[in-house]
Formats: sequence, C-alpha cells, structure tokens
Amino acid sequence: MALLDELLKGNEQYVSHGWSPSDRGLDAPPAKRLAVVACMDTRHNVERVLGLEHGDAKVIRNAGNVVDDGTLRSLIVAVHLLGVRSICVMGHTKCGMTQVGRGEYRIARSIAQRTGVSLHEVMRPDFQRWLGGFTDPEQHVRDSMDLVRKHPYMPPDLEVVGLLYDNDTGRVRPVA
Repeated sequence: MALLDELLKGNEQYVSHGWSPSDRGLDAPPAKRLAVVACMDTRHNVERVLGLEHGDAKVIRNAGNVVDDGTLRSLIVAVHLLGVRSICVMGHTKCGMTQVGRGEYRIARSIAQRTGVSLHEVMRPDFQRWLGGFTDPEQHVRDSMDLVRKHPYMPPDLEVVGLLYDNDTGRVRPVA
C-alpha cells in the first residue's frame, strides 16, 4: 500500500504543479511526427537527452530497446494511425541486456529461483533469444533499424535513424 500511496501523492503533485490544461489540446499525432524506441534504463530521460518537448514524439521503451513484435505493433500503429514519419532507435552504452544470454546466468538463476521454472528450461536457446540479449549495443541498433526498414508494413519513405547514448558523457552519436 505504501507504493500506491506514493504514486497517488505524486499524481496529486503533478495535477497541482505539472499538468497543464493545454495537455488536453495535444493531438494524438506527435508534433515532430517522430517515434523513438529506447531502453527502459533509468539513467537517461529520452525526451531530455534528445531535446524533445512533451507531445513531440511517441516514446516506446523496453529492456534493451528491442524491436520485437510488441514494439513493431506500436510502431505500425504510430505510422499508420498517428502520423509518425520518422523513427529513431536509440541504444546506450553499459546496457544491462549485454549481460543476458551470453554466459551471465544471473537472470536465468533468478527466474528459476523465484518462479520454480527449471534452470534447464530457462537456458533453452529459444527462451534466451526471446529475452533479447546482445553483445554490441551499436550493432544492436543497426540490426533494429534494419528490422524496422524491412518490415513489410512499413512504408518505403519512412525515415529510420539510429543513435547511441553514452552513459558516461550524456552525448548521443549517430549509428549508420
């Protein structure tokens, strides 16, 4: 209950001091016609990192900025229903997903211990692929951009760009 109380109190603060009636007037399409796929890492705020304002972009975050079925579903909706014309895939250095599925069994052990699923089951290659680990964040951004560009439901004129955020400096650099 303490967490719920904290969240409700935070919402009251937002309504009192952060929410603006102008938010009601924001269009569902993002102002910059942009969608950003980014990692759920709490060390960076996507909008602040990219200089975006509230309402500028649709931001989709998940572990490792993985372009999976759920992410593609959201991007397809954004492109075909919400006017998105550009997609940015933004990875980052020191991503925890580089530790998934490559000899680092901490997550597998945790799943097995906390759920009762056997370690053997968790270590199956298809499950490890589903988790979405990778070794090179820059190559992962490239591969993700390629998935978006080549998806049959994405229009050929869709702009797809990649960025890599440096956790040590706060800077992003293009990924080609």
